Amino acid sequence: MSRQTEESLQLETLMRRIAAVVSFVAVGLMAVGFVDVALSTPIHQFPGPAAIPIGRLIHGTGVAWGLWAMSAGIVLLALLPLLRVLLALILFVKQRAWVNTMAGLVVFVELLMSIHVEG
Repeated sequence: MSRQTEESLQLETLMRRIAAVVSFVAVGLMAVGFVDVALSTPIHQFPGPAAIPIGRLIHGTGVAWGLWAMSAGIVLLALLPLLRVLLALILFVKQRAWVNTMAGLVVFVELLMSIHVEG
């Protein structure tokens, strides 16, 4: 097995582990948050409040815990593609695959630019 193939397999294994852990934590946060919001919101006010913006999520002040948990879970799931591209970039740099590195860098920058932060 070539070195590049072995590194690619290691990257895929690492990404699967990270994705499984992040997904598990995110779904757990969303479930707990949903239950909290469902129990604290009167039935006539459903579906309840919208997810909070990332800026307020980071500061966490003045936000109900359940809504914060649901929003954090959503953000964690949304960050998985960014993490996957970052890990691929690291692999491409290690392999000195400069064309792939440049393509990955373009994708990474596009993903960063697509994140809209409201405060």
